[in-house]
Amino acid sequence: MLLLRRPSIDLKYHRINSLIKTIMRGDLTVMGPQAAIPRRIVSGGTAIEAGEPIDNQASSSSGAAAANVYALTNADGPIVGTDRWGGVAMANSLNAAAGTTNAQELQGACPIPGVGRIRGKAETAGNVDTLAEIILITGDFVLFDYNSTGASDGGELYTIHDDASADTSGLEIIEGNPATSTLDVTVAATVYRFDVT
Repeated sequence: MLLLRRPSIDLKYHRINSLIKTIMRGDLTVMGPQAAIPRRIVSGGTAIEAGEPIDNQASSSSGAAAANVYALTNADGPIVGTDRWGGVAMANSLNAAAGTTNAQELQGACPIPGVGRIRGKAETAGNVDTLAEIILITGDFVLFDYNSTGASDGGELYTIHDDASADTSGLEIIEGNPATSTLDVTVAATVYRFDVT
């Protein structure tokens, strides 16, 4: 007996399964337990590509957010108490003719703090090309390194710092691969919320 499956269900399942395995193809990849959270993107911001981090640097007062939109991260981060991190963009932004973002909703892949992982290239490949070097930095708190023109196309490049930053750094190195010069980090729960005063 030949069983036929509905193609639309198969395609939808395959698409979702592919997203679960690897959310982004850009600089950063989110793996493991995560949530896709809708983020409102500011109009007129820098174009966002899948695999790039987004954040909101507005503060809150009496529980009310000074601003409720997110934009492409344009500095090293996330920093606890400074950034309200929005995750890693799951798709490219819709842009105006000038190449800036339209006002829109974009899904941010937000790893579960301390469990979900983000994988990216180390800032300096030579600092993580042996297992001994990776073991020495495991457990260190670091940031994403932002380079405004470091990508091969002249655009933004996000890597992971391979040296300890500060106690307020929102990422913890948990593993690395010397063959690919990549690092895996987890995210602190406190980077999803601006500092509480």
